[in-house]
Amino acid sequence: MFADMFRIVEGPDGAHRIFVHTDSLLVAIGLVAALLLCIVLASVVCYVVTRFVFRWAVRTLARGEHRKWIRAAERHKVFDRLALIVPALIVYWSAPLLAGITFPMIALLGKPVRVIAACCMVIAALRAGFAFLASIEDRYGHFPHASERPIKSFLQVATIVLYLVAFIAIVSLVLDRSPTYFLTGVSAMTALLIIVFRDSLLGFVASIQLAAYDMLRIGDWIEVPGYVADGVVTDMSLNTIKVRNFDNTIVTLPSYVLLTNGVRNWRGMVESGARRVRHAIPFDADSVRFCDEATLCALRIRPELAVPLGVATGTERLTNLGMLRRYLLGYLRQHPAVRRDLPLVVRLLPANAHGGIPLDIFLYLDETAWEPYEQLQSDLLDHVYGVLPLFGLRVWQKR
Repeated sequence: MFADMFRIVEGPDGAHRIFVHTDSLLVAIGLVAALLLCIVLASVVCYVVTRFVFRWAVRTLARGEHRKWIRAAERHKVFDRLALIVPALIVYWSAPLLAGITFPMIALLGKPVRVIAACCMVIAALRAGFAFLASIEDRYGHFPHASERPIKSFLQVATIVLYLVAFIAIVSLVLDRSPTYFLTGVSAMTALLIIVFRDSLLGFVASIQLAAYDMLRIGDWIEVPGYVADGVVTDMSLNTIKVRNFDNTIVTLPSYVLLTNGVRNWRGMVESGARRVRHAIPFDADSVRFCDEATLCALRIRPELAVPLGVATGTERLTNLGMLRRYLLGYLRQHPAVRRDLPLVVRLLPANAHGGIPLDIFLYLDETAWEPYEQLQSDLLDHVYGVLPLFGLRVWQKR
């Protein structure tokens, strides 16, 4: 019976196929069910075996200290997702068997099953590619220069490319057309794509320039006028840059804004270990006068003054404002928080429309953190304002 049921025949394309003939409907249904069951079982078994082999190989290769990239790929399940290609490939190879069955409904499933299996392979490869990019970002984040040279924007570009390739491949499989056919159509839609992905393209170019010229890093303190951004950079992506302001609000900026707008980056100040203090005090001109010997003697014996006053040279006659400048230079130079290797200037500025004679204090403190810096600056200025009455000076106030 089975000798007449199974025969090997040659098809129109010259390929040899197994031909099954039976007059029993139940036998035919049983054979079709057995064939489908064999395809499913073969797919499952191949998937389990492939995943086991991948895991064994990864455990073997990832033993060394220098194999951290493989361990990162394992954490993100790159190899588990690659293993899903095998069952889809088994179904893809088995689809012609369904097309050769004489049952109309089963035979019609041959081509759709083949297309679906091919699409599943593309999707599995796409998911494995995403996991591989995530493993690259994960491993790269452990390098010391990761905050200085972030690659998130480049990985996002790679993600877009993977999406585009997978989309073209799936559409080509579904419509049974060559991928070059759709690539020609994409080239004709370049102008439309530029309009749709304008921000992405501008952000990509901006990200390359920011990385190439080291203009921005994660952790930098920046100020962006017009965007209420005054805080620390927490994330840099292809299109956006996230800034956490000091009031804990989050501002999201387009990447290209940093190239088209003036941006203040405080990284240089933090790396130098010195932060500038500049403060102008306007004095009432009516309170400025020359110091006589009695005034000088009274100033020299004042216990409130932190440092002794300098002695005038030659025939120079100093005003009380000049004595204040000399005193402030001596006081600031001996202060432990003031940097002596950087400029320290106490000077008079030209009078302005606001009135008064401005005395400009320009110096650098050795503290860059916000709270200690503000405390030191306030202590210095408190002392300056506190000694003004000793010199007979008044701060100019608008009347």
